[in-house]
Formats: sequence, structure tokens, C-alpha cells
Amino acid sequence: MKFRLIPLIFALTLSACAAIQPERSIGRGIDDTNASLSIKAAMTRAEGYALDGVDVEVTDGIALLTGTAPREEDRRQAECLAWSALAVRAVENEVTVASASTLRDGARDSWITQQVRSRLLRDRSVRSVNYNVEAENGRVFLLGVARTRGELERAAQHASLVDGVTEVVTFVRVVGEEATPVARGARQAAACSGEAIPANESLPSLEPPQDVRSTTFTPID
Repeated sequence: MKFRLIPLIFALTLSACAAIQPERSIGRGIDDTNASLSIKAAMTRAEGYALDGVDVEVTDGIALLTGTAPREEDRRQAECLAWSALAVRAVENEVTVASASTLRDGARDSWITQQVRSRLLRDRSVRSVNYNVEAENGRVFLLGVARTRGELERAAQHASLVDGVTEVVTFVRVVGEEATPVARGARQAAACSGEAIPANESLPSLEPPQDVRSTTFTPID
């Protein structure tokens, strides 16, 4: 089992009005939804690119791209379009370049997602409402906000214990942790073949994902 624990930190002021999700504001959730819709709309209008197999999920400013694309240029264009949403603070491109014959087991992915969410919901040590769970062909992606590093590790372990899960990848912000940001415009330019998309450069950006590494988790009773 492989784990990718990727620290993602934003300089955010969180809304105190989100009583159910103290670490995630209602405004942030609305921004995420609008960003996701905007990116999906942009993909449908992208002439000359095959983006039908690309899935988009935006959580806490992180745009996660999964699914398949037939060509590398399609994969890169999906990432470029994801940067076009002003509310997006980072893009994590997990799209696989594969032929259209490579089918995703949607029913299996839905079952895995449900099982992971159920495990998080039953664990009082994990604030499950702060996490978004996505599954694709045995890979589980966790997005959202963790109150502590230990909580994140516990959530990742829950995901790893579900039957059929081969890898757990986390794009989760841990409250109180800091990371050295990189220029958002530079990442846009790289994704868009050197032509940056106009955006609000005052938004903070994040350090690139770290390499896959093994992690020891707190045992779950």
C-alpha cells in the first residue's frame, strides 16, 4: 500500500459561521462549487481536445483532475483550463493518458468511496465533514482540511483498510502547518505551454507535490 501525504497550506481566514464545518467556510464551499462548474464548462467548449473522460473535483481551492485522456496534450489542456478558475489555488493533475477502451469501474469506485466515507463517519477522532473522498480504479484521493497531522494520518489509514484500495493519495490542508509557496503564475504558465492565464495573483500558491513515501499511521482500534 502506497501513501502520498502532501501538505497543502493556504493563507486563509476561515469563516466562523460554518458551525458544521469549523475548518471549512460556507463561502469556500460555494467558491469550490462555482470553480468546478466553470472548469467543466470550459472543458466542454475546448475544441480540438478530447476531455470527456476527465473528472473535476474542487475542494478547499484544490482542483483534482482524474480520469483518462487519449493524448498528453489533452491531459495538459485539462490542467490549463483548471487554472482558469480564479478560486483555484492549486491543480493536482492525476489524469492518466490512456485509450478510450480503458474503462473505469464506476460501480466499484462508488462502493469504495461509500466505504471510506462510512469509516470516517464512524470515527469520532476524525471530523468527517471536512473531507471529500474520491476513488478511481482502486486509488483513493482525500481532499479537504484536517485539524491535526494525526487526524489526517488516521483518515488515510481508514481509507487504506477498505477492500480493493491499492493507494491512498491525500491533498489535505492541515490547520497550523506552513509550507513555502511557489509562484501561482509560473505553474499556470507551465501548464499552459508558457502562456499564463490572467488571474488574481494575490491568491497564494502551493509547493509542488512531494514524492510518494511510506508513512506509519496511528493504529485504529
